[in-house]
Amino acid sequence: MAISSGQQVIGIIPAAIDGVSTNPYRLHLHNNDNAKALFIGNSNVTIANGMKMDGGAMYEFIISPNQQLHVVSETGTHTISWLRIDV
Repeated sequence: MAISSGQQVIGIIPAAIDGVSTNPYRLHLHNNDNAKALFIGNSNVTIANGMKMDGGAMYEFIISPNQQLHVVSETGTHTISWLRIDV
């Protein structure tokens, strides 16, 4: 089981988190900003159609093969931390 992690700066343009895999994996996300919200979805995610991730929140997703999460910030830029664990 491979484990990888990182931090990524998210802005007002949707950003892919950790690439695409041919295997399923668990992806843990943490919004490092305590005040600003992030929005999670596909490559077309916006603040109007994405799933809201409040400041300081932590979520876990199981990502299917050849799929990818994208994240966009409600204002400006801030950092998200991620942890990927292959299943």
